Amino acid sequence: MYNKIHILISKSVDILSTLFHVDRKFIKFLFVGGINTLFAYIMYSIFITTPLPRPIALLCAYIVGVLWNFKTTGTLVFKSNDNSLIFKFFGVYILTYFINLIALNLLADVGVNKYLAQLIVVPPVSVLTFILFKLFVFKENNNDNNEI
Repeated sequence: MYNKIHILISKSVDILSTLFHVDRKFIKFLFVGGINTLFAYIMYSIFITTPLPRPIALLCAYIVGVLWNFKTTGTLVFKSNDNSLIFKFFGVYILTYFINLIALNLLADVGVNKYLAQLIVVPPVSVLTFILFKLFVFKENNNDNNEI
């Protein structure tokens, strides 16, 4: 299944990169990030409909999302199959979980709907997560930025 996803992403990245004259790695990150974000939001939406408290629902969504994201982000964006990086990967998600939770609670406290609140929080938390992955988890070399 990952091979089919990889081929689809590679072809899409090539077309968009050429069309918009944008770095291929960035396009790939956005594409995979979009899939991961959709998956994470679906998981959050499922868990928030249960009687679980908001912090536990978010935690459950994060755990399922992290496992999914580790494989998609590692293999498709950073070309890494190093499963030993899962601990650093989880570390980034632990940090971003608490940042997400604080932001989510702040928005809920001012009356923002719990679904809309998470939708608002996802983009900035996603950007922070990518930066941390690039610098601390996968330690990508700047010379690799244009590779798929």
